[in-house]
Amino acid sequence: MTHPSQTRSVVILAAGDGTRMRSATPKVLHHLAGRPMLSRIIDVAQHVSTSPICIVVAPHAHTTIASICGNQHVYVAQHERRGTGHALLQALPAVSAADGDVVVLFGDTPLIQASTIEALVADKDAHGAALSILSFAVPTPHQYGRVVRDKAGQVTAIVESKNCTPEQALISEANSGIMVLSLAWARDALPRVTPNPLTNEYYLTDLVAMAVAEFGVGSVRALRATDPNDAWGVNDRLQLAAAEAILLDRTCQALMASGVTIPHPLQVSIAPEVVVAADSVILPGCVLTGRTVIGAHCIIGPHTSVDDSMIGAGCQVPHSFIKQSTIDSNSRITPYTALVGTVRP
Repeated sequence: MTHPSQTRSVVILAAGDGTRMRSATPKVLHHLAGRPMLSRIIDVAQHVSTSPICIVVAPHAHTTIASICGNQHVYVAQHERRGTGHALLQALPAVSAADGDVVVLFGDTPLIQASTIEALVADKDAHGAALSILSFAVPTPHQYGRVVRDKAGQVTAIVESKNCTPEQALISEANSGIMVLSLAWARDALPRVTPNPLTNEYYLTDLVAMAVAEFGVGSVRALRATDPNDAWGVNDRLQLAAAEAILLDRTCQALMASGVTIPHPLQVSIAPEVVVAADSVILPGCVLTGRTVIGAHCIIGPHTSVDDSMIGAGCQVPHSFIKQSTIDSNSRITPYTALVGTVRP
C-alpha cells in the first residue's frame, strides 16, 4: 500500500500499428476534430502532470510523431511490440521522477478527460492503493478485459477476454487499460511479469493480481468512468468518426452551458479549442476550427467556415469563409465573402 504523493509522471503508450486504419499514417496521428489523436492525449497528460511526457512509439514512426507532436516530449521506441507491460517497462528508465505515481494513457483513447484522470488519482490516494484502473460498463459479450471482484466488491484480478472462463465472460465491467500506479512499485514489479501463455505478450493487467498477492485485497482500485466514452479506443475509421461526433457534441454542450446559442448542434462542427463568448449564435452549417475566438453577441452563419481567426463582439458573418483573419467588433460581413490572412476593420 502507498501514501498519497504529489509527484506524478505520465507515460502514453502509442506504438500500435493501427492496421485496421488501412493507412500509411500512424494511427495516433489521424485527425480528430482537426488535430492528431495523440495531440489530444498529450493535452490531457499536460493537465495532470508538469513533468515531461514520455511517449512510447513504434521505431518507424518515431521521427514523424516527434515532428508533429513536438520535441519537448521524451520518446521511447518500442522495438519489439510485446504487449502493454513490455511497453511500460521500456518507458520507465526514461521517466525522470524517482517516486510518486505514473499515469498510463493510450494514444488511441482520445476522449479521455483530465477530470477523469484526476478522479482516478484521487481515488487511489484516498484508499492508499498501489494501483488504480479506470473501468467502464459495456454490454456483454465484449472483447475487453474483465474486472473481477470478490463478494465484497474488491478488485482481485483483470482477466483478458481470450482468457475468460464462461462465468467471467458474463462480467460487464471492463478494463479501459488506463491506470495510475506507484512508480517505485512499478519499477520493482514490471520485470517480474511473465508472458501470457496464449500470446507470449506481457500485460499490464497482470499487475493487479501481483498487487493483491503482495499487499492484500483492497490494494487495487477500479473506478468506473462517469462517462463511458472516456474509455473508448479508436481502431478504425468508423470508430474515429464516432469519436469525433462525441467530441463535437461535448464541445457544443459546454458552449451552450456557457451561454452560447446553437439552435441545431448536430448541424455544426466546432473544435474544442474554439472560444465563443456568451450571447453569440452559431447557426447551422458552421465549421469553426483552430484557435478561433468569437466575441459576444455575434451571429455566425449559416454556412460559415472560420479557422484560426479573431472575430470581435457584435459581428454578423453569414455564408463566408474566414481563415487566419481578424474582424473588428460590430462588423457586418457581406455574404459569400472570403477572407484569408486579412485584418478587417
